[in-house]
This record gives sequence, C-alpha cells and structure tokens, in this order.
Amino acid sequence: MSMQQVRLELDSNVRRSSNGTALMGGSPFRLIRLSAAGSQLLNDWLTGTATLASSEATKLRDRLIRGGMVHPVFSPVPTNSPEVTSAFVVPVHNDSDGLDRLLGVLRSYSPESQIVVVDDASADVSSVAAIVAAHGADLVHHDVNRGPAAARNTGWRNVLQPKVTSPGDVTFRPEVMVFVDADVVPRAAAIQTLLAHFVDPAVSVVAPRVAAEPGADRIAAYEADNSPLDMGSDAALVFPGTRTSYVPSAMLVVRTNMLEEAGGFDEAMRYGEDVDMVWRLIQHGHLVRFEPAAVAHHRNRPSVAAFARQRFSYGSSAAELSARHGDKVSPLQLPANITMTTLGLLFGGRRLRLVAAAATASSIVALTRKLIGKVDVPVKEAARLTVMTHGYAVHGLAAAATRSWAPLLVWTSRSRQALAAALVVPAMIDWFRTRPANNLVTHTAFRALDHGSYCAGVWAGVLRSGSVAALLPKVRIGNNS
Repeated sequence: MSMQQVRLELDSNVRRSSNGTALMGGSPFRLIRLSAAGSQLLNDWLTGTATLASSEATKLRDRLIRGGMVHPVFSPVPTNSPEVTSAFVVPVHNDSDGLDRLLGVLRSYSPESQIVVVDDASADVSSVAAIVAAHGADLVHHDVNRGPAAARNTGWRNVLQPKVTSPGDVTFRPEVMVFVDADVVPRAAAIQTLLAHFVDPAVSVVAPRVAAEPGADRIAAYEADNSPLDMGSDAALVFPGTRTSYVPSAMLVVRTNMLEEAGGFDEAMRYGEDVDMVWRLIQHGHLVRFEPAAVAHHRNRPSVAAFARQRFSYGSSAAELSARHGDKVSPLQLPANITMTTLGLLFGGRRLRLVAAAATASSIVALTRKLIGKVDVPVKEAARLTVMTHGYAVHGLAAAATRSWAPLLVWTSRSRQALAAALVVPAMIDWFRTRPANNLVTHTAFRALDHGSYCAGVWAGVLRSGSVAALLPKVRIGNNS
C-alpha cells in the first residue's frame, strides 16, 4: 500500500478551524496554515479516500506527520508477511515462569518466526534451556550478568550472524527486531499492529502501550494509572520535551539497519538505555512512534520494596542521560515568561500576584492579535491556550519538586508546605479523576513512595556523577507563543 493511501487521524491535542485551513497543536506545539487545496487533501487523508500522490502532497503529508499533527492508521501486518519480516529477541534473568508464558504467547501469534532468548546469567540455566527448547526458540547464554542492554545487543547480533550450513543457504536478515522482556505479554494483534508502521520507510522505532498487568492488590491498583512504562492512550510521535518524550524497551520494535547504525543499546547504561537509544535515533532525524492501539501487559513488582527499587533505578539513570543528552532530561522545561508568571501567581505576595495576572492578561492580548484571521474566535483560543499552558506549568513544577528537587525544599517551613502541596494536591486530583481501587490515603502514600524513590535515585546518580546538570531546569527565553 502507498503511504499516500494510508488513512490519517488528527493528534488528540490538535484543534482545526471551522473552515479547515488552520491546525493548532502537535509536538512540539505549533500553528500550521493550509491552503484550500491542502485542507481538502487533509480531509481525504482523514477519511482514507486520498488518491493524489504529487510531490506537493507528499511534502505536506510528511510535514504534518513530522510535526506530530497527524498519525497514520495502518491495518495490521501478519508476522510472517514478506512486506515486513521480523525476528524476536527476549532477554531474561531469573524469570523462568515469565519466559514460559511469553514464549507460549509469541508462538501462538507467530509459529514460524525466529526467537532468540538471551539468558543473562540466570541461576537456573537448565530451566531456561528446557523452556526455550520446548518453544522451539534459540538460546544464547551470558556467563555473567551484563544487564538488559547487553542482553538485547547479544540477541539481535545473534540473529544477524551467518548461519549457512550448506551451499545455497541464505542468512535470514529480518527488516525489524522485536524486543520483548520476559515479564511482558503482548495482547492479540499487538505485534501485527506495530509491524504495520514499518510500511513507512521513515519509521525507525515503534512501541506499544505497555500497561500494568491487571490485579487485585494495592500495587496493581496504583500502577493501573501510574506505571512509568505506560505512555497513555493517545498515539504520538516521540520527541524529547513533549508529552511522549520516550518509550520503554519493555517491548520495542526497531528497524534492523537503524539498530546497526545506532550501534544498538549502550551497554554502559544499566538503566535508561532505551531512552538513550531512542533519543540518538531521533537526533539523527529518524521517526519514533508510540502506538497505543497495540497493548502489552507488564507484570507489576511483587512487593512495595521492589516497587520502590524500580523507581529508584529509573531515577538513577537521569544523570547518565544528562551527560549524554544535555537538557533533554531536565526536570522542568518551560518558557521563561510562563515560568515567572506561574511562580508569581502561586507564591507571590499580593502585589506580585497582580503583576503576574497583568502579565498573563497581556500575553492573552498579544496572542489574540497573532491569531486574528487564523482561527475562528481568536480571544477565546488565546485564553484557552494560555490557561492550558499555565496548567502544564503548575503540573511540571509539582512533578519537578517531588521527583527531583525535594531535598532542596525541606529547609524552611514555607518550602516544606510547597513540597507537601506539590505531592498531595496532584494526588487528590488524580484520585478523583481516575477513582482507583485504593482509597485516597493509600493512593497518596504510593505517590509519595513513587516520587520519593525516583527522587532518591536522581540524587544518587547526581552524587555518583559529580554533576548537578540533571537537576537544572530548562527555561527557554524568547518568543514562546
């Protein structure tokens, strides 16, 4: 199928003017004007009726996709399709039960596909070997535990090793590698849905929604809406600093030649290696997509202590990511004017709040002028965007306070009150919005443990690296409208 014939859908945060010629949204946020012909083309793409494949249409389509304004909607591709060939790589360490369950699921979806299991020095090697043999997979063993990055690299490189045993044999080279951790189970059609995106040659990586495994205990109730691996229900073009700034490698599909170009996962990183590789690919202009129509379930941590260790481990990667990618990992990324007015409204005295309110009103007026002739009701849209931006700023400040800056906010009574509010108020809003099985007190306690453990990991990484860069906000100065 031609990419011009693939149906598109608008991103969840995109608004379109009534005459169809203006789009606002995307990642990062922008305003795009369309000609009448461009607007009609978009209509055709949204309904799946487009037939035109001119160079101008291709450029417009690419501009909208790369701007995060629209997302392609594909029909699932069978795992044995010659259109997109694939092989599976499964890293495992001391998880025979999870491995057995996963391989059974993969074989039910894809009986003939090559599966390489990399045992990263499990204690019971014979159990792993028996399970791998029972499911007709290939096994590679590490004598010492080298971490998930090394295990995945060993796996995909093993797939590409020449395996010619007789004249005329041809080494199998899959177009994509499907990485699945042993504690993950893909839902039906998830793999096929992910493979479909590789019909687009510009796509390098596609990730499913990795949702928490349903359960009846308190951890499962919290993880249902707060798992760090769950990127939500909205399709997205992955890009640093946006609502979907990374995707986890718990399940990840990567184009093989891009994997080779990137050199695979960085084995020096015990955690955060997935974020690192994705950002390296994005930096070189490759598209990374998040596809929530494909869902995989990730097994929850079995205890509160394990839950806390997981968050600590993730936080500990911030300093290493900062050393490699600079301010992309900053805990707060906001325009300077929004930062100052938000801080003034939240923490200023009466006069400062009046000044901040006046500055906010002034920004609404300025934005209204820019939007005249571009949207239906400029003042209404300007007010909506300003309120939305300040809401994001409050959320970002609260998250940065509890996940990165907590040790700096315990020294005065006022800062402790601000820190408590940054923890409790979002927890209450989240609880009333989602109505989880946990009561409000339990939900708030888990949030405190979640953010506190992550923050402890961030500081452990900072102290180990000797650099505070991972703690510094990124405040943009200039035209931020």
